[in-house]
Amino acid sequence: MGGVCSQGLASWCGWAGEARTAPLSASTEPNGPQTRHGQELSKRQQKKQVLRDARQERKGMKKQQKQVDSMSSALTSLNDLLAEHLGRPVSTTEALVEVFGTSCQYRTLPLAHGPCPAEGLALLGGALLRPEKYNAKFLPQEYSLLHKLWSVFRGNLSNAGVLDIGAGNANCAVLAAAVLGLMVICVERESPRVELRAEELLPESLKQRVIRVESDIADFDLSALTSLAQKHHLQRFALVAKHPCGIGVDRSIDCALKLRASGSSGPELLGVVIATCCTNKLSLDDFRASRVQEFCDLNSSQLEVSVAVVKAVELMSRCSAWRSASGSLGNAIGEEQLRWAEAFEDNLQNLRLSRLRCGFGAVEEVRFAPSHCTLQDRCLLATAPPMPRGVLAHGGEDAAFLAQLALGVEQLRAKLGGPLDCRPKGLKSAKYDFDYSQ
Repeated sequence: MGGVCSQGLASWCGWAGEARTAPLSASTEPNGPQTRHGQELSKRQQKKQVLRDARQERKGMKKQQKQVDSMSSALTSLNDLLAEHLGRPVSTTEALVEVFGTSCQYRTLPLAHGPCPAEGLALLGGALLRPEKYNAKFLPQEYSLLHKLWSVFRGNLSNAGVLDIGAGNANCAVLAAAVLGLMVICVERESPRVELRAEELLPESLKQRVIRVESDIADFDLSALTSLAQKHHLQRFALVAKHPCGIGVDRSIDCALKLRASGSSGPELLGVVIATCCTNKLSLDDFRASRVQEFCDLNSSQLEVSVAVVKAVELMSRCSAWRSASGSLGNAIGEEQLRWAEAFEDNLQNLRLSRLRCGFGAVEEVRFAPSHCTLQDRCLLATAPPMPRGVLAHGGEDAAFLAQLALGVEQLRAKLGGPLDCRPKGLKSAKYDFDYSQ
């Protein structure tokens, strides 16, 4: 997080791995006089400025060369590991395909930001009161995910619920409950403080539609879901996870597959919507532990696991961070590095898609939100075939969805006398330009 964000803010935001971006600024106009604070520099000052600029240029070149050397070393190591696993020398690109399977390239993934974004965002934005910059970042993501949930249910929300993995501050869960009328079960290993939980701000008639369960997703099983489903008369579910870091994606998939395999013994899981995040955290998560072996074990039905492959996945995981770093101020990540980082994540995502395909039948990977909102814009979708066309919506119309949004927001505002105030009490952030610490 940028600025003076606390750990509480990171928990409130519900994400932990996206890079900070900022626009570059210049102190001079092209071919114009050099100035400082509006005053033209003297010749001596201009000479010093030239020397400073030269030092900065040399520093930048060193940073770039360091990144080139880092990439070269990583690719050499990866090629050696894959050759060891395959038992013969082969090019890195060919080896990746042979070991991980053919995968879609990130830059060719379809955009799926939802229908009528201008109208839809204007409607949904009336539901919550949040800092402007925070809203600009997260509302398009929430809008896209809500429409994908609507599409998984094919617009029929009766007796329907959502299993929200890693719900964090539950802003998205509250929107699903209050605006779409869904029952939402939030599974969160470590919840934010009570005053930062959006469901606590709802009127009592709506608060009961959001259930918070403090548990790791690996420990949440069919019996827990069935018990809650029976209590609330739920027959159909969709699983959503917004930016579970690293192994959280694979544990969410594992949970979905187990629920899907239960058949008639519990509520029916119709599909999953998982916005993936922070592949680099497979190699080093928030507890400073590697989850690469667990990743390989969970994907062993699609991946021939060996010591060399585990080391290769570890390396690919670390190098995937090049893409996140490319959005940081002053970074020196090159275009070739960026493409390799995307390729590594493509290969690891392919294993996840293969698992989901075995469990559901129809799968798709899309870019679910504008890149200016999040660099972590990959989203895995899985349903029984045929996949509802709505989950792939990008522009176009969905009059029924927009009508539901309008009705839900109107009813919420009527009950509250205005939007739900989700401004984070007790926190401040330079990045999102707010201070509610007083």
